[in-house]
Amino acid sequence: MVYSVKLNTEIPVQVTSKSYYLNGLGNFTRYTVKDNRIPVGYVDLQDTSHGCYVMYIKNQNPTLYKGFGKTADQIEVEHCLKRNIEKPVIASEAKFNTHITHFKRGKRFIDEGINIFLQDLIENMKKGEQYLTGILGAQKMFMPQNLVNKYMEIIKKAPLLK
Repeated sequence: MVYSVKLNTEIPVQVTSKSYYLNGLGNFTRYTVKDNRIPVGYVDLQDTSHGCYVMYIKNQNPTLYKGFGKTADQIEVEHCLKRNIEKPVIASEAKFNTHITHFKRGKRFIDEGINIFLQDLIENMKKGEQYLTGILGAQKMFMPQNLVNKYMEIIKKAPLLK
């Protein structure tokens, strides 16, 4: 499900995938998310022995759809469950000015100082205020087990992958 700005409500989406193997680099999967024929976004994952590495997520129509990050998070967990990984390790990297968005969604950074900094920043932000976090650079992050568990419960009720 993603949030449709036009309809002002959550709507169901369809997810398709294409997997490929790059010799020496491993297995990769691109999940494409659509609202009927309208592209919503995509998620690129690389398989790891204990889960997956999120190469990239992209909301292709941010003026039409909100909350794609949550959809991407669910796809990441569901991808690992389909590979029979019960306690997946899902890692990724925050790029230029995406740190707060990922942190608010529940992802955490390897560098605990960044987690503390972002928590303090968020707690002291005024409504409507935005901060550019590009100065932090690319930072490695992960999905904590409590967030993985949350998505496992959602998946039991409403899986996205067929």
